[in-house]
Amino acid sequence: MKIRHVVIASAALAFGSAALAQETEVQGAGGDCASLQAQYDQAAAAASAEQLSAAKAARDEGEKLCSEGKSAEGAAKLKEAISQISAPTQQPRS
Repeated sequence: MKIRHVVIASAALAFGSAALAQETEVQGAGGDCASLQAQYDQAAAAASAEQLSAAKAARDEGEKLCSEGKSAEGAAKLKEAISQISAPTQQPRS
């Protein structure tokens, strides 16, 4: 009888750990979206109006994808937006 309890407890621990790992992975993807949005907002504070207008559509789409649970696609769009506002502006030389 005790062996049966040990086997059941072991199985419960194994499945519980797998479920917890999967849940953490999903939360990590959402956390990535949140941290990328924060990075964008921080970079936007020092960006020019031209850079912001170029990056706004990508940021908005990234935020939308993240809110729909498409974290990988949303993170990619947010990274694209960050690179657009981080790129040096083309200013004419005088």
